[in-house]
Parts: sequence; C-alpha cells; structure tokens
Amino acid sequence: MMMAKGRGVGMWGGMIAAIFAAMAVTGCQQVVSVDLNTANPHMVIEGNVTDQPGPYTVLLSKTGDYFEQSLVFPTVTGALVTVTDDMGQADTLKETVPGTYQSSKLAGIPGRTYELTVSTGGTTYTATSSMPPKVTIDSLYALQRPAGRGEPGYDVYITFKDPPQPGNYYRINATASNLPLADSIDGRRYRLYTDKLTNGNEMQERIRAGRNIAQGDTITIQLLSIDKASYDFFNTLSDILQSDQAATSLAPANPNSNISNGSLGYFAAYTVDTRQIIIQ
Repeated sequence: MMMAKGRGVGMWGGMIAAIFAAMAVTGCQQVVSVDLNTANPHMVIEGNVTDQPGPYTVLLSKTGDYFEQSLVFPTVTGALVTVTDDMGQADTLKETVPGTYQSSKLAGIPGRTYELTVSTGGTTYTATSSMPPKVTIDSLYALQRPAGRGEPGYDVYITFKDPPQPGNYYRINATASNLPLADSIDGRRYRLYTDKLTNGNEMQERIRAGRNIAQGDTITIQLLSIDKASYDFFNTLSDILQSDQAATSLAPANPNSNISNGSLGYFAAYTVDTRQIIIQ
C-alpha cells in the first residue's frame, strides 16, 4: 500500500494523503496493484483551473513505501506541464518551487474544455475537464435553533437555481472565521450535489453547524460548479473516507481518476461563487 504526500491545490487540497494511505487507486479504469512492503513509486498529479484569476497550480509528486518512517515523498521536478483548451489557448506552466508548476497566461472560462499534459521520465500523462456554466448563490443566511430543540447553535442555509439543462454537479465549501481554514463548519469535508432529481429547481441546502459557529463569526460559502468526472472522483473519495476513519483500513471502492497512465490524483476545471455573512 502506498502513501502520497498531501499538498493542497487551492480549495481542492487536503485529501490526497488520506486516500492513498488506504487503497490502491484506479486511473482511467485500470486498477493499480500495490505491494504493501515495497511499493513502486507512482505519479501523483493534483491540478485545477477555475474561473477566478490565476495563476493556476499543478502539483507533481510520487508515492513512497508504506513503511517509510519519514513519510516525506519526492516531488517531481523538471517536468513539462502544459494546459490547453478547446479554443486554442495554451500555456506552459513554470516550476516555481520543486514540484509546483504555475500558469502565467491561462484564463479559466466557463464552457471550455481543458486538457492537462504532464511529460516526465519518458511517460506522458493526460487529463481533460470541462468547466460548466457558472451557477451563483441566490441567498445565504443563518438561523439560530429554537431553545429546547436539540443541540443549540445555528443552521446555515444556501439557495441557488439549478440550470434547466440536466447533468449539473456541485460542491459546497463552508468555513467560519473561528475555525481552521480547511475545516468545514459541520465537519463534512466533501459536500456534493447533483441535479438528478431536482433538475431546473431552486435548491436549498441546510448546513447544521450547531455550536461550531457563534455570534460575530464570518461564514464563507463557496459554490463550485464541477463536471461529472470531478463529482465522481470526490464522491467515491468521500465514500472511502467515511467507510472507516482508520488510515490502514481497506477501501470499499476506488476513487475514479481522470488522469491517464495509472497516475493518482485529479485534474478539475470548475467555477466558483463566493458569499459571506456575519452571524448576528
């Protein structure tokens, strides 16, 4: 079994170390078989493109032996990393620090499909992701729970209108100023939604924050419009992490990756709408 160094990519980061400590992972439907004692290194690619101003980042590293005590795994340097879109836009990413590659002129535009190409060590890895149309938050508010009805505290409500076209996928990030940046206000790391049963409807989501937030806290909500490949990756990842919190437990399934040649990780293009409120 392998472990990968966990390094975040913008708001998508913080999950890679957890999943690769728990399983062998698929890449383009091909199962990666791992020897627990002497695992051969595998590529780990983490990258994104958003509709927010760049630069955008791609992180490259390799997995290491499960029994390596230091758990410090090598970054991949000297790679050729490019991102192109279906309208001819192209950018060769520059390595700013070892293993971290950043764009210089790339622009994330809804409706376009982006292709990531990573060439290193005689192997080329590719992935594509389509950036959906942007969906914005219509309203954001918090209500204090009535006394005597369960745990005291607050619930946060988000509403947004799902487009009439079917096949929309979302992720919501919910953080508070009194909590570490990576922590969700209700403890759920991956809050995912699909319009399979609610296509074209006004959607309202409640986050049961309880005592995790209080008066004076600033609540930040990010609504991410993601494509199906990204939804499938994080959905299966969420199932894996919820199945057993032990890092060495067997995984019930493999997270779906959109990267070729057996690489671990993901490449995602998505839009972001951000709203904030202060608890009164």
